[in-house]
Amino acid sequence: MRTDSKTAISIMSSRTTYGGRYHNLWSQLQDLINQEWEIEISHTFREGNKSADYLANKGHSLNLGYHVIERDDPGLNFWLLYDSMGNAQSRLI
Repeated sequence: MRTDSKTAISIMSSRTTYGGRYHNLWSQLQDLINQEWEIEISHTFREGNKSADYLANKGHSLNLGYHVIERDDPGLNFWLLYDSMGNAQSRLI
C-alpha cells in the first residue's frame, strides 16, 4: 500500500487504537492489514501515483457522502494507464 500522506502511514502503522474522527476507517484498515498476508505501507510522492491523486482531487469536488466512481471514468482510465506504464513526472523542489 502506498500513500502520499506520512500522517496516514503513521496512523495505520500504529499498534495503539486511533480514537480520532476517522476511527471507523482506521478500524477497517486495521482489519485488512491484519489478514494473513504480507502488507507493506510506504510513502510515495503524489507524482508517483497519478490515479490516486486524480481520485483525491475528484473527491474534494464532491459533496460529503458515499460516491461511486464508475469504471468508465475517462480521467481515471487515463491515469491508470499512465501509472501502469511506469511513467514518472519530475518533482520540483
